[in-house]
Amino acid sequence: MGNARRRAAGIAVALAATATLLSGCTGNTTPDPTPSASTTPSTTPAPSTSTTPGPSTSTTPRSNSTITPVPGVDYDGGTVPDTCDGLITTSKWKDSFLRAPLNDPAIVGDPVEIPKSVFTPVLQPDGKRLYCVWRDPRADITNVTIAVQVVDSSKAFAVLQGLQGFQCEHLAEGYRCQRISTDNQYGVETGVTYFTRGDIAIHISQANVPTSGLLDDVMAHVF
Repeated sequence: MGNARRRAAGIAVALAATATLLSGCTGNTTPDPTPSASTTPSTTPAPSTSTTPGPSTSTTPRSNSTITPVPGVDYDGGTVPDTCDGLITTSKWKDSFLRAPLNDPAIVGDPVEIPKSVFTPVLQPDGKRLYCVWRDPRADITNVTIAVQVVDSSKAFAVLQGLQGFQCEHLAEGYRCQRISTDNQYGVETGVTYFTRGDIAIHISQANVPTSGLLDDVMAHVF
C-alpha cells in the first residue's frame, strides 16, 4: 500500500507540472494588443538634420471668399505645410541642399523677413505662409529657397500670365512659369519657378544646386 500511495502522489505531481507548461504556452499565443498611437510606425519621411520650421504668419484656415474658378487653375485642395521638413521628401535631398543650414538668421533675419515676389500683391491677408531657405552664410550664391502661400487664385493666375522672359504652361491642374539662366558674376546656373493651383502659390528659387523634380516633390506634399 505504501508503494501504491507514493506512485499515485508522483503521478499527481507530474500532471500538475504538465498543466502548468500548457498554461504558459497558451498565454504566449495571445495576439498582441493594438499598438498605441505612440508606437504605430509613422509614414512621415525621415526628418533632415535641420528641423527649424519656416515662419507662419497665420494658422487661420484660408478663406474661400476670393476664390474665383479659373479654367485649368480651379483646384482648391492644397494646404500649406507647418514645417519646412513637411514640404519635401527629406531623404531625397539629404545629400543635396539639405546639407546647408535651414533659415539661418544671418540669411533670413531674426525675426524672419520674407522677401517680396510676384505673388505678394495677390496674397490673401489671412492666409498661411511658409518660407524656407537652405543656404550656408559662407556661400556666395549657392542656395535653395521655397515659399508656399495662400493667394487669390484668379489674380495669381493673371500675374503669371503677365510675366516676361519665362516659359509658362498649364501643368497638373495648375499653371507654371519657369526661367533658367546663368548668373553673370559666378557663372552658375540659376532658376526661378512660380506655380499656382487653386489658392496655393509656390515660389522656388535656386542657384548652383541641381534640383530636378523639386517642384513635383513640393506639389506632392502640398496637394
